[in-house]
Amino acid sequence: MSRLAIWIKEKITLSVLFSFMVFIIFLSTVVITGMLFFPVHVLGLFDDDGTVLTVLILISCIIIGTTISGFASRRMVKSVREFIEAIKRLAAGDFSTRLHLKNPPEYRILSENFNRLAEELGGIEILRTDFVNNFSHEFKTPIVSIKGFAEILKNDDLTKEERDEYLDIVIEESARLASLASNVLELSKIETQSILTDKQKVNVGEQIRQCVLLLTAKMEKKHLVLQLNLHDYSVSGNKKLLNQVWLNLLDNAIKFTPEHGTITIEMKRAEGFLELVFRDTGTGIVPEAIPRIFDKFYQGNTSHSTAGNGLGLTIVQRIVNLHGGKITCESEPSGGTTFIVTLPFEG
Repeated sequence: MSRLAIWIKEKITLSVLFSFMVFIIFLSTVVITGMLFFPVHVLGLFDDDGTVLTVLILISCIIIGTTISGFASRRMVKSVREFIEAIKRLAAGDFSTRLHLKNPPEYRILSENFNRLAEELGGIEILRTDFVNNFSHEFKTPIVSIKGFAEILKNDDLTKEERDEYLDIVIEESARLASLASNVLELSKIETQSILTDKQKVNVGEQIRQCVLLLTAKMEKKHLVLQLNLHDYSVSGNKKLLNQVWLNLLDNAIKFTPEHGTITIEMKRAEGFLELVFRDTGTGIVPEAIPRIFDKFYQGNTSHSTAGNGLGLTIVQRIVNLHGGKITCESEPSGGTTFIVTLPFEG
């Protein structure tokens, strides 16, 4: 197909096509009617004042025009029917439905938007199914554990050490359930948020120092070395939500860094944004897992399964996005992990 033909097809909009079809219908009606009645008029088959001829012409125009219109509109109606059928299949849950209308341009745009909608709905359905399955698993595991150890604790033959050990497990699993419930509620709340509320100037450097103080006991327990390079830079945001980001990232670094390891937190200022780097010397993440670490309940390393419920990074990413920033991860097996948070900054 030549470039001219392609250009013409792209320029023929629905309104132009409709107008052209109406013109063709009228023209065809007049031409066909004229061809039928011209010989009659020439041969003088009607000798009256022309009233009968006029009426016959009008009736013929109506019949011929209607017939031509019916044939001409079949293609347009066919496209509309295709769209209606696709909508029905989509409404019935068939998210693999796709439209392939090419012309006029409005139909092509309609097809592209419909296909994008179907793809997004399909992705949401997969996420919903995964969420339900993963949540059920994460919720059921501590309950089964609590039930099992509670039954064992009914045994009067247990020693004090055994009883204390089992009670500690019950307490730990109860805390895990409470954490799961809190994280799900928090995620549900911030996912429905599209506008950031309670914005104020937040001193990020001071916030991170406070988070370090809160988690000092955990770091000392593992004899970790902490290297800080912070400044008193402020960003506009929600103080409570940003605090969750720093606590989550620092807590993750502590969890997955072995004893005597090192955690580094750096702050850099660039034109238009503030960059915060959280780096650890932990076990790292395999390359194929990195694209999924922000998914709900995803835990790439099975050895981490008891350390959390896979919602922390999902919450962190959502909060950062709400602030107009982004978070990325760089890691490799046995090479540690680095999380980089960038936030809009007006200094």
